Amino acid sequence: MNKFQYFKPATLDEASDILLQYGEEAKILNGGTDLLVRMRDKMIKPKVVVDIKDIPELKEIKYTEEEGLFIGAAVTMNEIVCSDIILEKYKILAEAAHEVGSYQLRNRATVTGNVCNASPSGDTIAPLYVLSAKVKIFSKEGIKLVPIDDFILGVRKIALKPGEIVMGIQIPPVKGKKGGAYYKHSRRKDVDLATIGVAAFCNEGQWKIAYAAVAPTILRGHKAEEILNNLDKIDENTIIPAMDAAAEEVSPISDVRASKEYRTEMIRIGLKRAVLAALEQYA
Repeated sequence: MNKFQYFKPATLDEASDILLQYGEEAKILNGGTDLLVRMRDKMIKPKVVVDIKDIPELKEIKYTEEEGLFIGAAVTMNEIVCSDIILEKYKILAEAAHEVGSYQLRNRATVTGNVCNASPSGDTIAPLYVLSAKVKIFSKEGIKLVPIDDFILGVRKIALKPGEIVMGIQIPPVKGKKGGAYYKHSRRKDVDLATIGVAAFCNEGQWKIAYAAVAPTILRGHKAEEILNNLDKIDENTIIPAMDAAAEEVSPISDVRASKEYRTEMIRIGLKRAVLAALEQYA
């Protein structure tokens, strides 16, 4: 690992000043599960590391009926798994957070880190898509909210300008009956990246579907959604057209984890399992 300057700002203003001063030579340290590995392996060599994980507003989980849920950038996966309000209101996100790595990794990894890493196999990202999440961003000009599908541009590509800092994730309130589930298929349970993932969320009879690890970014399943939204009853037989639609609207690649053909078939199965699991929670 190369030598670097280490800063631990107490406020977002101070952190932004440091980032603006050093530009591309500076990297933000939050959970560190990605940054420190890439530095160790000499994939990146920042001259400045800015540790933001102890800035107070980044450690908050807040919920109001008007604005919904805010998850600060420094909130860990295990804190999400154990949060009563998230388990009650957004259980799909808690379940997805539990799929991330090992218990030890979840003590450091964060949802915001998952989003900023912008990997198409990130376990919590597909659930955030179906929950209509927005990324809350701080800058000297003020605070703004950016829809997650506008924020993630591609693999490791995000819409963040110099001096901007992601404060966390904002999820709108969910009214009425709801149910959601995230299905992850991987080679090894718990500790491996997703071969494919499917997030399914239903609110007042309207479905949202998102697929992970089958394209450069998370994909919304618009065709499958349309079919599900027009079904009077969903069961293992009536869901088949939606499964077929899911297979048609993904564009997976072949890599060391799975072939294109295997991923396409697993998307069909993943859609079925996620939707039926979401229905079991629908209340």
